[in-house]
Amino acid sequence: MLRRCPVNHNQSPDHNRLSSRILSKTFPELQSGELLQNIFDSDHQLLRKILSIPPLIIWAVDRHGIVTLSEGGGLNHLGFLPGEWVGKSIFKEYADDPELIEIFRRTLNGEELQRRRTAGALVFDVEYSPFFDGQGHVDGFLSVAIDITEKVASQEELRLSEERFSKIFQFNPIAMCITEIDTGVFIEVNEKFLTALQCNREYILGKSAFDIGFWPSKESRREMIEKVQKEGTARELYFDFIIPNGTRLCTMLSAVQIYFRGETFLLSCVKDVTREQSALEELEKLNENLEARVASRTAELEHAHAILNEEYTKRNRLYNALQQTEAKWRSLVTNAPDTILTLDQAGCILFINHQIEAVNMDDIIGTSIFSYMNQSHIHKAREKLQKVFDSGKTQLMETEGLNTEGKKTLYSCRISAMVSEEKIIAAMVIATDITQQKQAEQELVRRRAELAHLSRLSTMGELAAELSHELNQPLAAINNYTNGCIRRIQSGTTTLDNLIEPLEEMSRQAQRASETIKRLRRHVQKSEVEQKILDINAVIQNSIALLEHEIQRNAVTLQMELSPGPLRIIGDAIQIEQVLVNLLLNAFEAMSEQPPEERKVLIQSDQDQTGNLMISVTDSGIGLKKGQEKSIFETFYTTKQKGLGVGLAISQTIVEAHGGKLTPRRNKQGASFILTFPVAHGDRISVI
Repeated sequence: MLRRCPVNHNQSPDHNRLSSRILSKTFPELQSGELLQNIFDSDHQLLRKILSIPPLIIWAVDRHGIVTLSEGGGLNHLGFLPGEWVGKSIFKEYADDPELIEIFRRTLNGEELQRRRTAGALVFDVEYSPFFDGQGHVDGFLSVAIDITEKVASQEELRLSEERFSKIFQFNPIAMCITEIDTGVFIEVNEKFLTALQCNREYILGKSAFDIGFWPSKESRREMIEKVQKEGTARELYFDFIIPNGTRLCTMLSAVQIYFRGETFLLSCVKDVTREQSALEELEKLNENLEARVASRTAELEHAHAILNEEYTKRNRLYNALQQTEAKWRSLVTNAPDTILTLDQAGCILFINHQIEAVNMDDIIGTSIFSYMNQSHIHKAREKLQKVFDSGKTQLMETEGLNTEGKKTLYSCRISAMVSEEKIIAAMVIATDITQQKQAEQELVRRRAELAHLSRLSTMGELAAELSHELNQPLAAINNYTNGCIRRIQSGTTTLDNLIEPLEEMSRQAQRASETIKRLRRHVQKSEVEQKILDINAVIQNSIALLEHEIQRNAVTLQMELSPGPLRIIGDAIQIEQVLVNLLLNAFEAMSEQPPEERKVLIQSDQDQTGNLMISVTDSGIGLKKGQEKSIFETFYTTKQKGLGVGLAISQTIVEAHGGKLTPRRNKQGASFILTFPVAHGDRISVI
């Protein structure tokens, strides 16, 4: 997700706190958590320095594709400010980049991806990592980008330099060879050298100069090496040798030390001067020209040597930069707000980045990690640690332990294998303080339930007149039957048998009123969210029972096509009924302008192709306008004159809290709302 954009100076007011929470879940090298929030509060500049490392860019995105964090010194290279993209949708901003959109979708599906991306002249290595909530669902992802532009440029410069040297070497008209200084073993030769010796490359490479008779003696070569090491070069050394086909050649050799393939070798230029030696007169005539040519070739070699020296300087600079980067990462681990430990297979602490208050660091090393844990979690922790050493796979668990202040704290632990030479040598534990996070999650569940309760009260308020009529009918009937019985008794002409039928009718009407009141109280009462296995067909029928009078009043033809067998989900029956009641009331409202005979609602339940439970509510009303599919779920968005605009927003929240999805669909006439939920198997109960 790298692209140059205009700078926007607006930032989210909760940028720092949101950054710390996103980093604590998803960035194992930094491992920010609630302790990182404390650093934001007390030493804001420290963490800002950590995140402002020039080559580093950190993006965090929630599961809806909304950017929750954008930090890192590398943002300036792209024209961004830290926090500039917080609140934006990556799917909207990068809609014109299908490759990047696919990366986002795959990461939100749980894949970890690495890509090399370019932004103008900049090159980045990018890692996309999903992070998960407490139930293992993808809660978003983190994108970490490292600016490797300089590294790539250095590598390209090195490749071009070696390519230039190779061309100079291979196509040089002088016979040239590269040998080891001490042994004389041939490392490389050019075509001219092979032509001079009248042999192939395979015959030469790997052999020493003495193996093929290239030098008359080891002593003469040793003198040449000393000359090179002392003066830098050895020029115009004459000697005879016999080539593999038995021909004797008289040659002139010049040599110089070069830095090649990371080592120092001897570069030799060899010229066949047999003809010059046999015809001295001709040699004298050509002597001046020969010196010029040798000087020219030597200059080329010196130039090649200078290029290699320059390349060595660049590599040395790259090495120094690597050391600095390593020091920075070591500092990040040491100063990370999360607790980072390394353990052996028995659970003994080998390293810890934080000191526990009142406990000396040296006293911690070598002790058992299990002595600092909640006793009820030790067995599970031993199993997790053993799995890491057996399989090398990362294990996750939550446990209670002591923080740096010596207080009991709830931690989320990530246990990973540390591998050296394909062997697991230790386990690394990164423990993140999630105490406040868990408290916040519990508070979120409580507030969501309160909001749903208020929505149900609002819905019942809208139906107050209809509910009053629904109760008035049985009460009026009871009153009429009561008066009739009184008159019969007062007349003295009736018998007990004549009173049984009206009294039974009075009982039926009272039962009818009681059921109405029970349904109403059950729907609006404030209670804790109750998770249990539900038969969704029964929930649908209960929802329709609540709206019987509303169906009659609006002259709606209601048709149900329910699955013949039970469809079970895990959830709260009242909240699911609330969603269905809201969708049905919206359907009635959408058909209010239609003639009564055209007001039709179809409710279906079944399993879709993926095995999920599906409920659809389809009406024949005015339908949805193009582009309205997303806006209808926005809080306070409404098309009703008296609507609050929170019904569908709350419904979507309830469905998603149950692990499901609420999807609108435009039809030729009317609209459909489709709910999908994961199917419950057996009697298993889980927390949503």
